[in-house]
Amino acid sequence: MIEGEARQTNTLGFRWSGVNNLFLEAGDFAADEWRASHSADEENAEREMRQFVWCLPVVPSKWKETSLEAGELAARMIDLPRGIIPNSAKWLTMGVDLGKYLDHWILVAWSPGASGHIIDYGRIEVASDSLGIEQATMVALRELRAMVLAGWPFQDKTRQKLVPHQVLVDAGYQSDVVYTFCRESGQRFRPAIGRGVGQQHRQWYSRPTQTGSIVQLIGEGYHANWLPAQQILLFELDADHWKSFTHQRLSTPLANAGAMSLFHAVAQEHLSLAKHLTAEVKTEEFIAGKGVVVRWERVHRANHWFDALYNACVAAHICGVRLMQEQMQSTPRAPSNRTARSSLEPTFRIDYERIRETWRRTLS
Repeated sequence: MIEGEARQTNTLGFRWSGVNNLFLEAGDFAADEWRASHSADEENAEREMRQFVWCLPVVPSKWKETSLEAGELAARMIDLPRGIIPNSAKWLTMGVDLGKYLDHWILVAWSPGASGHIIDYGRIEVASDSLGIEQATMVALRELRAMVLAGWPFQDKTRQKLVPHQVLVDAGYQSDVVYTFCRESGQRFRPAIGRGVGQQHRQWYSRPTQTGSIVQLIGEGYHANWLPAQQILLFELDADHWKSFTHQRLSTPLANAGAMSLFHAVAQEHLSLAKHLTAEVKTEEFIAGKGVVVRWERVHRANHWFDALYNACVAAHICGVRLMQEQMQSTPRAPSNRTARSSLEPTFRIDYERIRETWRRTLS
């Protein structure tokens, strides 16, 4: 119940639908509903019914999932300083995203259960104006290689420094330079390129079904193609799948397995990183002929650390990091015939004695 004086207003709103239509009967609306459900274009017919008959909002064909908040991400820290690997970590991976003037890199230490800890990240300047884009990119990558091969220390200072096991370098930009760099740097550095709906070139990721002379490796949301002309393995990634995986790690509570944390610092120090990690939003859209398609839409221009991070996640999977570890169940041994007979003998003996006693009473 509403009490009190009604305030004067210049706005009058009401909702009118087929229920309020006194010129038509319920059977007329039933006929319209039947025709809409049997229409050749059922989707448009349903929209017409909602708009002109029932006055309901049209159900969108595109759903926006809840995005991460930059402020919350910046606070996902544990009590470890920058550049220190947790003692529980077994793998160290890096992702690199190239640009004309800045190369973004991010380093993740992985513990069992796909628990990741971002121990370091940064940018390397590319002197494109003074050296030329190709030469400057190669100089920046070689500077990155020197830093990688120096390694990072563990929390336990008595342990030897750990060098990243795999480094995935984005080959979507300056691919020839990346191929040359990876060939001269060994198998620790791998070229990679993301495919997906929201990628720059908008190429769908096509997962191969079997390996051969070209497809050398098939993984979860990625595969490796042998490029004969470049004499190198190129990793093609399902960017939409691995971006979803990365956001799931960033949204998992820190106390649970599979969560991703940041090194301890002032909260404002991680704000720029957090903005990169939230620069894209996951959406689901229904596309005729393809069904519900997951795509990542860019809401901010700067997303380079996000691309680098999902590359680091793929590198972790290549190394053997798994969220769900497969557990082999031991098959129980079948009991021997002797054991089976001994377990049944007392039962049959008791039954036999009861039967014999019953017969005695009957004959007497």
